[in-house]
Amino acid sequence: MRLSLYLVLGLTVSFFVPAGAAERPNLLLIVTDNQSASLLGAYGNTEIRTPNIDRLARQGMLFERAYAASGVCSPSRASLLTGLMPSQHGVHNGLPQRIGVPGWSGIEEFRTLPQTLSDAGYEAALVGKWHLGVSDTPQVGFEHWVTFLGGHTSSFVDAEIFDNGRSYNVEELGEHLTDFWTRRAVEFLRARESTRPFFLMLSYNGPYMLPPTVNEPPTNRFATTYEGVSLSMPQEPVHPYLRAWAKQNSFEMPGVVGGTWGWAAIDALNNRRAMLNVAAEMSMVDDGIGRVLAELENLGLDENTLVVFTSDQGSAFGQQGLWGNSSWGSPPPAYNSHMQVPLIFRDPGRIDAGKRRDMMIAQVDLLPTVLDYLGLADKEIADSPGRSFAPALKGESIEWKDEVFFEYITTRVVQTGKWKYTKRFADGPMELYDMENDPGETTNLAGDESRAAIAADLDARLERFFATYADPEFDVWKGGTGKALVFYGKSEDHVFVDAFPGWREPFIEKREPFRDRQ
Repeated sequence: MRLSLYLVLGLTVSFFVPAGAAERPNLLLIVTDNQSASLLGAYGNTEIRTPNIDRLARQGMLFERAYAASGVCSPSRASLLTGLMPSQHGVHNGLPQRIGVPGWSGIEEFRTLPQTLSDAGYEAALVGKWHLGVSDTPQVGFEHWVTFLGGHTSSFVDAEIFDNGRSYNVEELGEHLTDFWTRRAVEFLRARESTRPFFLMLSYNGPYMLPPTVNEPPTNRFATTYEGVSLSMPQEPVHPYLRAWAKQNSFEMPGVVGGTWGWAAIDALNNRRAMLNVAAEMSMVDDGIGRVLAELENLGLDENTLVVFTSDQGSAFGQQGLWGNSSWGSPPPAYNSHMQVPLIFRDPGRIDAGKRRDMMIAQVDLLPTVLDYLGLADKEIADSPGRSFAPALKGESIEWKDEVFFEYITTRVVQTGKWKYTKRFADGPMELYDMENDPGETTNLAGDESRAAIAADLDARLERFFATYADPEFDVWKGGTGKALVFYGKSEDHVFVDAFPGWREPFIEKREPFRDRQ
């Protein structure tokens, strides 16, 4: 029945196909959730088994220093798809499950990757996590739409699914959610319309390292793989940011280990059960990716498909005594365990196999790069700070400045090859790290007078960047607000209420959708 649904759609809906569209490569964009690059063999992990992602790296180009624009799912995914920072697109935090405005999308007014490719003649499909607006309605150019409610993963076997006009619970199918996404991706590839190139965004919600799922014993088929395996994780004392956050989030959560979100995160630290869970879920995702890549080959599509693999943002699993993404700390942390993401490009015959690049890539660089690579470089991404590195993918020399920026509400970062500077609103702790001599970010040099000039220069760069690119409507550091919410709940919003009398509360409203053609 699912297969026939795609066939019916292909036979009954008429599409405009621009000239030249059929000659463009297909695009498979694989995005994982809350995943540090250090969980992968291709990035040096010798314990967690990820043979399919590792093979993808051997067949393509791996970027050793790629960074998310934000430390939480919705804003980082919005930046990935728009080439804009959170203070431009207005999505500052994980969006709520139920929006209340039919058809609402957090990024519909901007150029997006799916809408641009759809307008260029691509058959666009989403399979997996969305978390950028309503779940029951296809958005921003996607024709095929298989997702789940909200974005937080409380279970991999119990989730409300929205599947091309139908809704059901994956529990009815008896499938692990990762296997479900894999199967639906394979079914799309088999049933797709062959006259147009395709764009498939396969958006796994695994490995997902946040409570409560990570606190529970692993139950998927890879759990036995790690029996008897010694899985190492950083053995650090609880970071003051996590301890402070745990105290702030002390409301009772029945069924959560420790009784609260904060203490559940502390429970995961130095806990073999949590690391087993992470390893098993990472291997589940890797297995799914292997099956999808095998299907591309079976269908004869692998030679004309650009595969891009990345994650939305990183997640600490003990580094600095932290667990989880940037929302799991007070003030929000922004270490490389939160910022750094895996990034691999594969396109046989066009991207040299086995290449590793150490240039610093920002998440906002991905949209201009992909459009450039696909022959759509003429599409303007208004006000984007992103830069195309497509020439590097093709083996050409490229001038590149190693500098990336990051923001999560009250935390902003500028990082270069040598230095990393973290600033907080309004007067939170500043941090300065020498990334060449202290890559583990163990010694904060912000108070070192001998580095005062360095900190001042980085501070000026940070201020200049956001003064140039931030939209006043959404620049919370200058009195702006956000879409749907800024902090989770409203209690922490007081920092903006106090600083900006009459501060506008976060809002949800429909905006004029962006299109290249009407």
